Amino acid sequence: MSSLPLYFPQDFSLSQALLCANLVESAYDQYTQWQTQGKPRRPQDFTWQTPDMGGWRFSAPIWSILSELHFLNESEPFGFAARDPQGEVYLVFRGTESVQDWLDDLDADQQTYPWQPGLGSVHAGFLKLYRSLRDLALQAVDSLQPGGQLWSCGHSLGCALSSLAVLDLRERYPDLPLQHYNFASPRLAAPSFADSYNGLNVPTYRVVNDSDVVPEVPPGVTGGWLYQHIGLAVTFTASYASIEDNHSMADCYLYALENPNAPMRQGVTVAVPEARVAVT
Repeated sequence: MSSLPLYFPQDFSLSQALLCANLVESAYDQYTQWQTQGKPRRPQDFTWQTPDMGGWRFSAPIWSILSELHFLNESEPFGFAARDPQGEVYLVFRGTESVQDWLDDLDADQQTYPWQPGLGSVHAGFLKLYRSLRDLALQAVDSLQPGGQLWSCGHSLGCALSSLAVLDLRERYPDLPLQHYNFASPRLAAPSFADSYNGLNVPTYRVVNDSDVVPEVPPGVTGGWLYQHIGLAVTFTASYASIEDNHSMADCYLYALENPNAPMRQGVTVAVPEARVAVT
């Protein structure tokens, strides 16, 4: 089975998307290091070996301190900020270890966005998680003293964090250019909030595997709530054997960006109705 090439909209930068995707992979590696060290609950007890990227500087890990979301540990690192040799700063968030856990556990209520009036309502669970690390995330960016373009990026649940961070970065650094690249984003908020976000005119690109279920949650109509995506979708199709495979940052999304003319891996098991077959 073959897959169609990726189509890139005007002004989308494949090189920047790849850089953001690799930084998100580094956030997952940070989480793996934390697990290997026994999941220390206190930030001062965790030693993060930063990526080997010549001339880059990295903030301290950005921690979420939260006990109310059952699919998360009470205290864990969720990402970092990084400054390249030209002074551009990236704010980077990973997703969660188990996609199914947060798909099952996260309810779809909405709350009013609290930091700027009149913007609309946001998924309550995403807002709760962002609130738990917001101060540390902004401190991480400040610590690197941005001197150029700002970038926000995330994968999966981390897309909700990177999206909400855009509003804070725009307000905090109004004179610096800002862009947002994310991967496998769920729907974030009510249409009124999506309109407010899009009105910021921050270039925002959502890289989406059409076979990934996560970008379809919450559904557009969920109970009494309406949900809408933000930004411009950059889609591809790669249908593998499981929710996790279709959603994987490394094996699905990063692979697609590295192989835009054939974004689906060959020689792997794919899901088809009533059967599984090997791609040849």
